[in-house]
Amino acid sequence: MDSMRLQTPRGTRDYLPADMVKRRRVIEKLRETFELYGYGEVTTPAFEYLELLEAKAGEDVREQIYWFKDKGGRKLGLRFEMTTPIARIVAQNPVMPKPIRFYYIQPVWRYEEPQRGRFREFSHAGIELIGYEDVSADAEVIAVTVNALKKTGLDSIEVRLSDRRVLENLLIKYGMDRKLEESFRVLDKLERKGKAYVITELNKLGIKKDNLDKLMSVISIPGSNEEKLDMAEKCLSGTNGVGAIDRLRSILDELKDGYGIASEVKIDYSIVRGLAYYTGMVFEVKTLKTPDLGSVAGGGRYDELIKTIGGPRIPATGMSIGIERLIEALEIKGSLEINYSPAKVLVIPVGEEYWPHVLKLAEKLRNEGIPTIVEMKGRSLSAGLSHAERLKIPYAVIVGKREISTNSYTLRDLKEWKEVKLGLGELISKLKN
Repeated sequence: MDSMRLQTPRGTRDYLPADMVKRRRVIEKLRETFELYGYGEVTTPAFEYLELLEAKAGEDVREQIYWFKDKGGRKLGLRFEMTTPIARIVAQNPVMPKPIRFYYIQPVWRYEEPQRGRFREFSHAGIELIGYEDVSADAEVIAVTVNALKKTGLDSIEVRLSDRRVLENLLIKYGMDRKLEESFRVLDKLERKGKAYVITELNKLGIKKDNLDKLMSVISIPGSNEEKLDMAEKCLSGTNGVGAIDRLRSILDELKDGYGIASEVKIDYSIVRGLAYYTGMVFEVKTLKTPDLGSVAGGGRYDELIKTIGGPRIPATGMSIGIERLIEALEIKGSLEINYSPAKVLVIPVGEEYWPHVLKLAEKLRNEGIPTIVEMKGRSLSAGLSHAERLKIPYAVIVGKREISTNSYTLRDLKEWKEVKLGLGELISKLKN
């Protein structure tokens, strides 16, 4: 057989039982947090009509969609994120009571260059708060994001907050009013490719050198959040960028006075987000201990998306967390050290004639909530004990003639290598501890 057939497709990976234990632990912490804030879980088809996915994806992302024609000739695409499918749900059901609070934990697909923490098949966990235009919705989404990440064990995080309208008005002021989306795509690469790359590419798009220097000085201004807001406000006096700055101030106030997390939020006008449907506030979350890993979460406001795909205009804010990046960050931090074992106990018959007895015993243990494996027929006792050790199973129960006649069981602690004989009730009690 061709060895290529035995490899996973590029940008994908397998998750074995030990990996899945970690994933489940992280996912359940996220789910618990989302539900504490009143969000209900939704799931959508893996593929949608390609036209829907392309509606407001942005040029870069549009090129990354896995798409195909079905047998009826219809163009379909694998979802590349979850916001657009959820917007479709709301567009189909516009009379749902507002605000709507949805969450999801689902796989998505993008044809992009695989790199650290980034695959072509990956999972997003996120929330959408739909039908709430006030800045309180933006603050809530950011707070849920921060608290969900902390719940998983991640600390030393920084929320980088901006509003697309600030950058939009800066670009207009400095001569890029006709190539805004192209400029956004360039600026979105600032952290990955550096300042020199951005300046070169923006210059190619038509921004003059002196204007570029002014633009970059505003984007990269040091100082406190208030100093950054004041400078941008002066620079954008008379534009609707001032209203965006007012909203940022209000978000920061709520995060400080209501949620108590303002110290973890930093104004950063270079934050754009790669998806073209964002219309206002945008944010990304990075972990300070693994800065080269990229953002572990991000989101923003998208007030026009539902209308764009055929529904009424309904304001909305959302975010998503990259499960794979989050797990990698937690592993680096040392918060996901798990000694995986498939069971608590291995039941070993010392002869095939005892097979019915070990099956009955195993069922009794399972009924008590004790994960149990029965050793294969025909293996010797020593082979069975060695098998349990390799699987990191902490206990073995040995069943033979003596155990059957005395109605007791030999329990061997494979860590301490000690044996004790116990009745059924004592055995269950011991294994439950």
